[in-house]
Amino acid sequence: MRVLFVIPHPIEGPSSRFRVYQFLPYLRTHEVEVTVRPFMSSRLTPVVYQPGRLAGKALITAWGTLKRAGDALAATRYDLVYVLREAFPFGPPLFERLLDAAAGRLVFDFDDSIWMPSLAYSNPLDRLRDFGKPAKVIGLARHIVVGSEYLRRYALRFALQPERVTVIPTVVDTATYRPAARVAQRARIIIGWIGTARGSSYLRELVGVMTQLAQGGRKLAFKFVGAEPFDTAGLAVEFKPWRLEDEVADLQSFDIGIMPLTDDEETRGKCGFKLIQYMAVGIPVVCSPVGANLDIVEEGGNGFFARTPQEWLARLQLLIENDDMRVHFGARGRELAEARFSLAAMAPRLLAVLREAAA
Repeated sequence: MRVLFVIPHPIEGPSSRFRVYQFLPYLRTHEVEVTVRPFMSSRLTPVVYQPGRLAGKALITAWGTLKRAGDALAATRYDLVYVLREAFPFGPPLFERLLDAAAGRLVFDFDDSIWMPSLAYSNPLDRLRDFGKPAKVIGLARHIVVGSEYLRRYALRFALQPERVTVIPTVVDTATYRPAARVAQRARIIIGWIGTARGSSYLRELVGVMTQLAQGGRKLAFKFVGAEPFDTAGLAVEFKPWRLEDEVADLQSFDIGIMPLTDDEETRGKCGFKLIQYMAVGIPVVCSPVGANLDIVEEGGNGFFARTPQEWLARLQLLIENDDMRVHFGARGRELAEARFSLAAMAPRLLAVLREAAA
């Protein structure tokens, strides 16, 4: 079976890395010949996220458009086309239709509420997007893969048949994302967060809580990886740039992982991936009870939910002051990550989807 993966970002993009690239070795060992075609290369992607440079961005978009046209022609040589999120960032699903017509079989995968503009940040390019595109592609696709039950419910509104929708969480390779050797009684507790700059707004709401925690008896540090630096009102926070080669080590440096969210249509579509990363490296979590988070966290087993600033303060204080609880929660989280949210658990499910769609 030959499969063409059409994805928006190179390996540095979280969705591309965890929903496509990490599955490739497994697929290749099961007689699947794969080709991956990102819209942008690793070298050009940083330009897109820099302010200004409009001419360079226009050239990158034009080059990506030409490459997509080539992909549509090449799709005739494949048994199946697998589109992650979108084949082209703007306008209607023209390329998705061309790819489907060329290959005759299309799988559509999405792991976010991509049918709406973000409520957490403003993107002027949103005016060029067709937010009705996901529904159109769902109706076109032979099979739809989604990252959570919330996204599944959306897909079922447009899918031709319910059995064509499969939930595959965004998972990690637990052979790589694993706990580091830890000392239960540590002089300093690190409360950590990892993500992209677009998620920074959720952290700002916790500055008051973190300031109160820092005034307690235990020495704390706050480390935010990938966040856009913001005013922390004098609180010392390490804003560390995200780097692919540092990701696992950064996660292992945390003692507690946090995932604050607002509660809205956009956040309910998030797949709780930060929590899965934290659990895989064996640390307890505190998060907002929103979307897939509700399916990942066992309250009082591997972490806590927090709705208000008072609850955030109380839950974090409890974990900060109780070394044994952190160890216990971390171990339970690791068990869940291996059983339900690992590459080993989900790779056979993806292979089954591809075989069914290509049949």
